Amino acid sequence: MHSVLIPVDGSSHARKALKYAISTIKEGYLADIHIINVQPLVYPIGELPLFNIEQIEESQRDQAKKVINVAGRLLSEAGIKYTKHFELGPIASTIVSYAKTHGCDSIIMGTRGMGPIKNLVLGSTANQVVHLAEIPVTLVK
Repeated sequence: MHSVLIPVDGSSHARKALKYAISTIKEGYLADIHIINVQPLVYPIGELPLFNIEQIEESQRDQAKKVINVAGRLLSEAGIKYTKHFELGPIASTIVSYAKTHGCDSIIMGTRGMGPIKNLVLGSTANQVVHLAEIPVTLVK
């Protein structure tokens, strides 16, 4: 069975990618679905007295749970079983690393559609995943 990784971040673009994957599976495409939310690492700068890394990470875990639960609800309503995962780390490389470690055959993810100039200057997570991944990446606009 084909194994598909779907990164979710709560955005409308990620939701479109998830709905695309759901529609593909409903059409008879058999797949083992993995959903992942990656929260960026927060690095302390200096000795700020109000900066509590543990509180920030707890808040990130709470946010990830909310995002994953919404995505999971869409999959469950469609009758699709899935595996969920949360990571802290550099977003694009963590997505690619998860896909490799868990034997995913492809990645389906949303893209903000910033356009070629903004992407060139700012880059994007989707763009980075495409360049880092050794498996097919489907971008949903």
